[in-house]
Amino acid sequence: MMEGITIIVLEEILMANGLTVLMMWFLLFCRRKNRESLHVGDKIYDGIAIVNLVGALSETIAFLVDGKQFTGSRQINYISNSICFIGTVSMGMLWCMYVELRIYRNYKRMVQKAGVEIFPWLVEVIMVLCNLFGTGIMFKISGENVYQRTAGVLVGYISLVIYFAYSIYLVYHSKKQGVNLNFFPVIYFVGPCFAGVVLQFLFYGITSSWVLVAVALIFVQMQSYAESLYMDELSGLYNRRYFNAVLAEKKIASHKSLYGIMMDVNDFKCINDNLGHSTGDKAICTLGNILIRSIPDDGMAIRYAGDEFIVLLSGVDTERVLATMEEINHNLSRFNESGIEPFHLSVSMGYTEFGTEDDAETFLMHMDEKMYEEKRKYHMRKKSAGLENKV
Repeated sequence: MMEGITIIVLEEILMANGLTVLMMWFLLFCRRKNRESLHVGDKIYDGIAIVNLVGALSETIAFLVDGKQFTGSRQINYISNSICFIGTVSMGMLWCMYVELRIYRNYKRMVQKAGVEIFPWLVEVIMVLCNLFGTGIMFKISGENVYQRTAGVLVGYISLVIYFAYSIYLVYHSKKQGVNLNFFPVIYFVGPCFAGVVLQFLFYGITSSWVLVAVALIFVQMQSYAESLYMDELSGLYNRRYFNAVLAEKKIASHKSLYGIMMDVNDFKCINDNLGHSTGDKAICTLGNILIRSIPDDGMAIRYAGDEFIVLLSGVDTERVLATMEEINHNLSRFNESGIEPFHLSVSMGYTEFGTEDDAETFLMHMDEKMYEEKRKYHMRKKSAGLENKV
């Protein structure tokens, strides 16, 4: 696709991209200041904001040097435009990863799906790197240092549309599964971003994509605050209210097997008493991250109350439940061996199946009974070893 005569108003570009940089800086500053802990989903969201900020700066540089001739100007034009292309498709990929993790709260599932989600990104990165050698696959820089898009630019736009469509599919598919009971604000992001992509594709010289992504990210952040009703900020997991909503949906709509694993942190009171409540909060955050990384792709982790957590496993058998419990213990042992925190973590776990005649209260009661059987065994072992009051 070749460019026609384009009127570029640098003042408008500087204003739009300057506003983008200001909004992204302010968003990142507020998020860092106001959250209690940093989880994988937070890092991905922050990554989207950082990529958007860098993209706006790179595009500004590209417009400023376009048509100018000085030492290194052509190389700067190539590099800044290449960063824009890679940044655009990177935001699409990161957005899909964020949606996946935000809905399912499942690190393993996100990693598993990332193998597919990364493919459009990889194709465009390879094309952009080849373009740096003057192949002109994505764009050309003339001898007069003038930028010109070529037919390969379509690959980037198609990749973005694929990412946007996939993120919408994730949300509505999860609602059918009874996993995403509250509306994830996917349209708040996809709508403005898609509008920016269309404008950028049709009218080169009108810079709109970065500032519209910035607006979209702020929309998502605002909506996420409104949906915090179902989230536990400290652990990064769903909360008790969400657990009750899932069971209500399960009772009405699904006939798949459902198992619950209830766990209680051993000696959590000792962590609080001996190391302080801020360290106790860190322990809750750490366990939340461990659970996100430990459960299978058909699992969901919930902070039920205090130092009590529940893992729900849908459509599995007993062997899968036991394997999940073993994985949780294994990852807890690895954390303890690392010595990165002044506390050790272990949990007492009990599991049960959601019966055809069960309700939420019965299900919880059975899990609780199984869990406290293991809790009593833990304290008996500790007492016999003479370790009753150690963290």
